[in-house]
Amino acid sequence: MAQILVRVDEDLAKEVRKIVKEKYGGRRGALSLVVEEALREAVSPPTEISASSLLEVIDYVSRASKEGQPKDQILTNVFLMLDREFEQSIVTGLDDLRKGRFREVPKGEDAVGFLKELAGQE
Repeated sequence: MAQILVRVDEDLAKEVRKIVKEKYGGRRGALSLVVEEALREAVSPPTEISASSLLEVIDYVSRASKEGQPKDQILTNVFLMLDREFEQSIVTGLDDLRKGRFREVPKGEDAVGFLKELAGQE
């Protein structure tokens, strides 16, 4: 594992320590985890939301609010709308299901154990 020495001023160090405490508490190595997470985001930033996607979300929220949908349901749907990778995995999964390319957990077998076994086969 590589080590990088970074020097920051005291004000920034205090803010970072506050974030570490809120996110990880007193867990050993927590400061490194927060810094590594920030560096990963700097190297590969999250994808941006297109204007058309944002307008689609706004339209949906407006319509769902008028229909009286619960706030939790609206929020969940917004997250799903914005997570295109998840959406694609669902589309792919449905296509696999239609073409018979799927496996079911055998009756009486532990689902987590079954998934671990499948992961080990790949």
